[in-house]
Amino acid sequence: MKKVKYKMGKLGKHNFMKRYSSISKYLPDTQAATKSKMIEMLGRYGSLYLKPDEGTGGRGIYKITKTDKKYILKGGTASRSYDSFEELYRSLHNLLVKNKYVVQKSIDLLKHNKRPLDIRVMVQTNRNRQLVVTGIIGRLAKARKIVTNFHSGGTPLPIETLLQSHLTGSKRSNYIKEIGKLGKQASVVLRESYRRNKAFGVDIAIDSNLKPWILEINTRPDMSIFNALKNKTMYRKILRYSKLKG
Repeated sequence: MKKVKYKMGKLGKHNFMKRYSSISKYLPDTQAATKSKMIEMLGRYGSLYLKPDEGTGGRGIYKITKTDKKYILKGGTASRSYDSFEELYRSLHNLLVKNKYVVQKSIDLLKHNKRPLDIRVMVQTNRNRQLVVTGIIGRLAKARKIVTNFHSGGTPLPIETLLQSHLTGSKRSNYIKEIGKLGKQASVVLRESYRRNKAFGVDIAIDSNLKPWILEINTRPDMSIFNALKNKTMYRKILRYSKLKG
């Protein structure tokens, strides 16, 4: 496949991965946050996320929902409603002028104890420069928050714990393996552009039908989230791989 260079914020990575059929079906619709795209996507999906193109840690993320009579904007735990899209857009205008944002189809996230969850898959290179999964962790959103990120109050938990009310026994363990495979597959694709990168943090959402969605891939993933688990086995493994030469 011919190499195409993109500016690799969220949208650049999305557009790069979208060219690969093995991955594209797991990518939620993501576009530049223009006024026309926001109107179009709200009409199509009813709800979307507004994200900084190059932001990390869950900061600056908003959720926009269209109801029968209102438009609701939620950020953090705060929520405001507007009578029209024009009114909503005016409130965001300065933010969108100063920063590059993307809009992404909202996923109806799977929940644990009535709180949304998602997954971080850590993928690193071994001594032979092959990509391997070194850790999988669940992230549970803080009550009433729209993001699951650790630095935005999300709680890191074993993925087995978060999936226990949805899958049991071998079905759960096989599902977790498939999530790991998807994280690795996405990292293999993105490494076509990030040749020298030694670690990828793949954020995967699971919808209410248990379909996984690749929200984004971090090329400088924070390892500290794995240290928050009581069992330090994964964290120690990730640290070992981070120190490998080659």
